[in-house]
Amino acid sequence: MHSNIQQAREALGTHLRALRRAAGLNGKELAEQMAWTASKVSKLELGQQTPTTADLIAWARAVGKPRPPRH
Repeated sequence: MHSNIQQAREALGTHLRALRRAAGLNGKELAEQMAWTASKVSKLELGQQTPTTADLIAWARAVGKPRPPRH
């Protein structure tokens, strides 16, 4: 049985993968663009690693989704 945290991590990973694919990038290309290992991209997409806020901002920028403004 998955914990709520694990389910949320997996759901986020699925969304990150969709964003990457929509940008026309494979995992290796995204990793190279962000100076990450391909395994980090894979772990984030599979929900095996929790992304930091900086990871999410970098991902969004790399796939062309800028950070929303803070209010």
